[in-house]
Amino acid sequence: MAVKKENKIWSNMNVVEEIDTETGVITIKSRPTKDNPDGIKLASSGADGTWTLNNETEFRNLLNNARRSKGKKPLTESEFNIQFNKSAIPEFNKDRADILNNRSNYASQEEFERSVKSFVDAGTPNIIDTKSGEATNSNGEQISVDEAKERALLESIVRSFNPIYLTEKPLSSGAANLRYPLDQIPDLGYDFVTFTAYEYIAGDLITSTGDERLGNSVVKISLPILPNIEESNGVDWGKDKMNIIQAKAAEIATRSIGGEDVGDALSNLLSGTAQGVKDIFGQSGIKEAIIAHFAGQAVGANVLGRQSGAVLNPNLELLFSGPQLRTFNFNFKFRPRFKEENEEIRRIIKAFKRNMHPQRSQGEVFLKTPNVFKIKYYHDGVPHPYLNEIKTCALINFKVNYTPDNNYMTYQDGGLTGYDVTMSFSELVPIYADEITGDGAYGIDNNQGGMSF
Repeated sequence: MAVKKENKIWSNMNVVEEIDTETGVITIKSRPTKDNPDGIKLASSGADGTWTLNNETEFRNLLNNARRSKGKKPLTESEFNIQFNKSAIPEFNKDRADILNNRSNYASQEEFERSVKSFVDAGTPNIIDTKSGEATNSNGEQISVDEAKERALLESIVRSFNPIYLTEKPLSSGAANLRYPLDQIPDLGYDFVTFTAYEYIAGDLITSTGDERLGNSVVKISLPILPNIEESNGVDWGKDKMNIIQAKAAEIATRSIGGEDVGDALSNLLSGTAQGVKDIFGQSGIKEAIIAHFAGQAVGANVLGRQSGAVLNPNLELLFSGPQLRTFNFNFKFRPRFKEENEEIRRIIKAFKRNMHPQRSQGEVFLKTPNVFKIKYYHDGVPHPYLNEIKTCALINFKVNYTPDNNYMTYQDGGLTGYDVTMSFSELVPIYADEITGDGAYGIDNNQGGMSF
């Protein structure tokens, strides 16, 4: 018998996985203690993929103790069974398959092929047949390798986790809750930032806050706050000129058009313009200057300047032309310490990529708008009172450096030792003055409010 033991963190609970590469049996045990050095057998599954709760009461008690230590509500018996079937079984099945599909866990190639074939025949979930190239899904049914990989990816992204510190729109049922580092959240001990991806909703012609574009939540990613948190605000102003001739024409046009139908307005505008020109020409010294001005425009020279040493006052003014959209840049360094954390980082990177790119419609005639994000900072487990709030954003740039330390290094299973991620988000709508209020969104001492936008 060849039994592989793996330490596992499931739902903030420490357990031990024992996987028999001869029989395909997986056993879940509690961590060893002084009083029980072999651990308590909590659950197990045979090669056929059927699961049994060997000590449901002890399993539930251990899980609830872990939840209480994190300030979470204990689960009832029915809630525990739902959590076990929905979250634990897919994870444990995947971990078992990773061991059984790995050639290095067998004494010879012959033993590897024979054992894998027996697991496929028995219906062990997620096993890939070395000869046929077929695999089994989570129900033990044979599917293609490509389909198996696709399903495994989807399961890793949409697997249900317990939501943490949700103050905005709650996570939809089945949405993933990913985090790094793996063994800290939700009792972090440090400040963190969350990125929650939502389906994009079209239809509204105008959106004022960006939240009108939020559909169902897809995934929430929690990461530690790192240095270089910056915010840049900007608005557009442009130079504008209006000399006396333009000003008079504008005055006449405004007076003529106001309150009249289009036909009458145009007629009055033409007659009014003619009278306005006569009024301007009647002013002392203006007639000559205007003649020189237009003569200069006709020949492409500054006639007025040459004749009088003057120009028409342009009445130059800087005028507001519109707001700008804010962009936020984030840099994260991922340094996995163990296998589960490396796999979580992989899921995080995939989640960002999947949610920033468009989706193809049926027939590939149209492309659907990518998902959008809500970004929120946290301090001591609550929204940060001294960092800026951020409106609904689009992920516009995402970069991963797989060799961040200028060296290619991996763990034994091929997992990389480091990943550097750079991201840029842009808000969907601009910020307005009335949204920067004194009371803020979350409030601090004396109701002074947070930083707001």
